Amino acid sequence: MTARTDVFRAAAMLAALALVVAVALLMPQTAWAQEGTTLPGTANPDNATCLTCHQQEDLYLTFPSGEALPVTMDGTDLLGSMHAELNCQQCHTDIAGYPHGEPPADSHRDLQVHYSHSCANCHTDQAMQEVDSIHAQLQAAGVDEAAVCADCHGSHNVQPINQEKHPEVSPTASAEICKQCHSVIHGQFVDSVHGEALLTGNPDVPTCITCHPAHTATDPRTLEFRLQSPEMCGDCHADQALMAKYGISTDVFDTYVADFHGTTVMLFEKTHPGQPTNKAVCIDCHGVHDIAPATRDSGLIQANILPRCQECHPDATSNFAASWLGHYAPNFETAPLVTTVTWFYRILIPLVVGFFVVYIGLDAFRHIKDRRGRKKEVQA
Repeated sequence: MTARTDVFRAAAMLAALALVVAVALLMPQTAWAQEGTTLPGTANPDNATCLTCHQQEDLYLTFPSGEALPVTMDGTDLLGSMHAELNCQQCHTDIAGYPHGEPPADSHRDLQVHYSHSCANCHTDQAMQEVDSIHAQLQAAGVDEAAVCADCHGSHNVQPINQEKHPEVSPTASAEICKQCHSVIHGQFVDSVHGEALLTGNPDVPTCITCHPAHTATDPRTLEFRLQSPEMCGDCHADQALMAKYGISTDVFDTYVADFHGTTVMLFEKTHPGQPTNKAVCIDCHGVHDIAPATRDSGLIQANILPRCQECHPDATSNFAASWLGHYAPNFETAPLVTTVTWFYRILIPLVVGFFVVYIGLDAFRHIKDRRGRKKEVQA
């Protein structure tokens, strides 16, 4: 009788233990529990071990602030990411075993920033570049909203955004990512001549990271950025092969560099990069993100030219702006009078200079010959 009682008692205890384990596995819980003993075999778990819990529905991490973050994970997100071959702990380096302990952050945003730092463990070069970027500077200044790695590349579904290294990436990928924070600027960009072409799938037009490189983006409000903007535009607009595809003349860049505005800006950028100049750069006339087509008959450009000129030339009238030939070399079709005068001086000046070079040369020759003649007479 006693043996049978012991058997029933043992069976009851096993049933109760099984019930406790089942309830613990099925009920909603937080990803970080209170400090406890690490379970055997979980110090360096594989992804399947982590997903045993993290694929459960209604799994939340509750921060000290009361904010609840869903931490239920779809295993296919990781399999379809650039990190498919990595183990969870390669990024979550501060988690060892279960229970995990207290969360390393007080809010969801703090957690994103915290784990973005772990990217530097593998991506050292990018991390070093990012240190001096405008996003990193804002983060250091306490602006938590400034972008970190996870904001652009994702957390578990990590994806590339650089089409040059990854041709499979959509041309619009970086613009869509930047839109998450810069929605107003994105709206201006998509209506511009560059944005409209980009939305059609044209891979040749600049997108956000063309002018603001992802990891090295500097503050575009600085004087240095403004002075460098002509060279930035020139990367495309001085490329003869690229411009020839779209029938755009490289005179657009060459004539700017050759005129008073461009020459002065280039000299300042080379010799005094920290000194301001009021000379016009590309963005002063064409806009920044809302760039209009730079054609002679562009109504928007024509409407903008006079107000732009008056910012530095307050007495300028419509005739002042209309007299400018734009960024195109004059020819007999577009500006016959200017072209005629240009060629007149192109011919006259070499002839005049050449005449005086010959005249001076002959005069010097005559003086030398006369001097030698007088020496011979004295010797005789």
